[in-house]
Amino acid sequence: MKNPNLRGDPYRQKKMQTYFKFSMIGFVAVLVVAFFALFSGGNKTNIDYSKSEFVQYTAPADNTPVVVFETTAGTFKAVLYEDEAPEYVKYFKDLVAEGYFNDTYVCTILKTGKQSGGFLAGSKTPDGKTTDDTNTDMVNVEISGNLLPTRGALASLVKQGGRFSKAKAGSIFTVIDDVVDVEELHSLDNQDVNGFKRVCDLFEEHGGVPNYLQIYTLFGQVYDGWDTIEKINSTRIVDEDVPDDNEDKSFVPAEEIKFTKVYLSTYGEQKPEKYEINRRIIK
Repeated sequence: MKNPNLRGDPYRQKKMQTYFKFSMIGFVAVLVVAFFALFSGGNKTNIDYSKSEFVQYTAPADNTPVVVFETTAGTFKAVLYEDEAPEYVKYFKDLVAEGYFNDTYVCTILKTGKQSGGFLAGSKTPDGKTTDDTNTDMVNVEISGNLLPTRGALASLVKQGGRFSKAKAGSIFTVIDDVVDVEELHSLDNQDVNGFKRVCDLFEEHGGVPNYLQIYTLFGQVYDGWDTIEKINSTRIVDEDVPDDNEDKSFVPAEEIKFTKVYLSTYGEQKPEKYEINRRIIK
């Protein structure tokens, strides 16, 4: 599973959190104008979301794959979308099936002030350092117009490609939280280009991180265990009181959070009384 040719690659060097910080700079400054630009043709992969099905907001079929995450902070469950990100979901399911994520860690909680944009997990070490056991395989980034980076969405962390190579998705993944600025969304929602207003309404209702659009492979959605998600996102980080603009700020959780067991199931086996994607939390 490990690629010896990746030794010396930035994905493997030092603390992965440094890479995370720069690869997710859109979180640090959520620019809704850039969000709108994605709809108006400012991105070569812009999608017409007016025709999207937005499958996250509909109860899945009983045979839909689900991954159960048992952690030291509690348990949460997420639907996996094989039709929307087939290559990455297969890769992720294979890792889960072999027990790769058992005894891995939440290594980063992305915060601006007290507000969390989500957490990064699947690291073999609490602080994101790679080890000989770190899976460094990469798969192509997959973009689906039926998925949004809403609160609780699962997204792959992407290693950016060089001038002659494409960005790739790896084993570290993100569980997205909420940094939506509703006032900013309302200031632009009259510009209904490519389904922009539909998307704004969903972000206003459910929260999320709009700048994740078309940047990461979205492949799943949390639907159960929201108290665990909130507990993880509210955990203090090592440099909780360090200014956000400090380049050396550490986003490592001050309290160790481990995935004790991660396994595959189906929605039929893990069905709650009511399928629900949580509404956004007003903080």
